[in-house]
Amino acid sequence: MEIPEYIEGIPSEKRKSYERRLLIGIYYETLWRELQRENGTSGIFNQFLGITVLIRKGESDKKTINRASADWKSTFAVKHLKQVISLAHGIKDAPVYVVPKDGTQKKNGYKNMAILYYEFVHQKIDYLNFTIKLTIGIKNNGNHVQYCVNKIEI
Repeated sequence: MEIPEYIEGIPSEKRKSYERRLLIGIYYETLWRELQRENGTSGIFNQFLGITVLIRKGESDKKTINRASADWKSTFAVKHLKQVISLAHGIKDAPVYVVPKDGTQKKNGYKNMAILYYEFVHQKIDYLNFTIKLTIGIKNNGNHVQYCVNKIEI
């Protein structure tokens, strides 16, 4: 199966990570503006957990830019982040809540992390069928903050 050079404007070549980094920044900026216009907040409701996941400048985008720029599928997920956050869910035999890792997760003040998954499914185009992992940091005050989005291999 041959993958096109661009998928919804996202370069698919592995060596195009710099271009994807720039796109991810644009996608986040557009999302923040859209959320502010829609409801005056930076949150997206997740149906599985029944909570609002906040998108924070300098926190949500930072880790995602580094991880999601490595692969076009992760960048594609960021482009569709409202959908991913809204519909992401737990999977069988995998814990939803995990202890934060040393480093950035603890530095950001997360007391817990939630790991959810979202499956992109396309009936006609095989390369648009893949799974995304959504990592949400949970603060001491109970706020849930989108921390990272990246594709996974199953």
